[in-house]
Amino acid sequence: MTGIPLFDDVDLQAVKGVLDRGNLCSIGGGESKAFEEEFAAEFGSPYGLTIVNAMAGLHAGVVAAGAGAGDEVICDPMVVFGALAVMYNNAVPVFADVDLDTHLLDPASVEACVTERTKAILVTQLWGLMADMDALQAVADKYGLFIIEDCSHAIYASYDGKYAGTVGDVGVFSFQMSKQMALGDGGMTLMKDPDVRQTMVELTTFGTCPERLSWNYRMNEVVAAIGRVQLKRARGYVDACIRNARILNQACEGYEAILKPQGNPDPARYVNSYHIWACCFEGDKVGVSAEAFQKACGDAGLGFNYGYIGAPAYKQKTIRDQIGYGRDCPRGCPLALRHPDYTTDLCPNAEYLMPRIVLCGTKGEAAHYENMAEKLRGVLESFA
Repeated sequence: MTGIPLFDDVDLQAVKGVLDRGNLCSIGGGESKAFEEEFAAEFGSPYGLTIVNAMAGLHAGVVAAGAGAGDEVICDPMVVFGALAVMYNNAVPVFADVDLDTHLLDPASVEACVTERTKAILVTQLWGLMADMDALQAVADKYGLFIIEDCSHAIYASYDGKYAGTVGDVGVFSFQMSKQMALGDGGMTLMKDPDVRQTMVELTTFGTCPERLSWNYRMNEVVAAIGRVQLKRARGYVDACIRNARILNQACEGYEAILKPQGNPDPARYVNSYHIWACCFEGDKVGVSAEAFQKACGDAGLGFNYGYIGAPAYKQKTIRDQIGYGRDCPRGCPLALRHPDYTTDLCPNAEYLMPRIVLCGTKGEAAHYENMAEKLRGVLESFA
């Protein structure tokens, strides 16, 4: 497989089958249900539920966790998606710090954030590597918390043989076009408990009038039909991404003082699916400026992303200023126990990492990444 999503006559026939049946809605259709069952079986999860996109899945997961106005959900600060999902339900995002080596939620920091209002931990399996889920589950068990896994980067990532999305209470996957399994848009949720699945169904699917406040977050039959085809190819896409990322990792060997790839705590236990190849620029510690490094990469034709979103999630305007529902909600909600000051440096490790992050996509042919690796070695050698 090339690592680039392949769409061909098999996909066309799947779509034609839906059109021929004349029902493009998952209500009364069969493709969405079959996709749920096949995806859940592929990852060893008892239950699946298709969703219109991953943000909808995160939102529904927050509601399923019982987090509402004045409640708190612990999020990581490297992406905004978890915090936005929390704000969707007028709850308060509380940010735990990340590990400097893995860029993933630090369980000790998570535990330090727990209060009587905490309902859930929303963990992002960032770039394609899983967090220390045993430690996070121990925190969740100790305080009776729900775990939502954002697996948008982490299809086929695993930890001790368990796939991302199967460890927490709800796992959420994205099929947006940039992802390794790409359907344009769309998502999937996994869960272990039938009652949790039923709650998720009630939150995301209704006809005329729902019994509780719900959102129509259904996936349509055309997307589900393509998803069933693409699922058969997804492992091959991910394998190609892993191969390409490893080529880039090898280019950094011996130069980690300048550019340090995302760490893996134990390669025998953790499989990084490498949706994105991520590094931390450390060159300033050995006399190499970020400006000089970026210029050298540009001159070599290396189109990396630097600094990701520029600042941790809590300093992004929408979250910092709690722009949402007016009347100062959820920031000023009178039901909230506390109102974090998102203008401060809440997470020192995230503050350190964010401007230093160097990112690169992993889709494509091996030859492209071998060429990139040669250029990258040349850049790193020039500063050694």
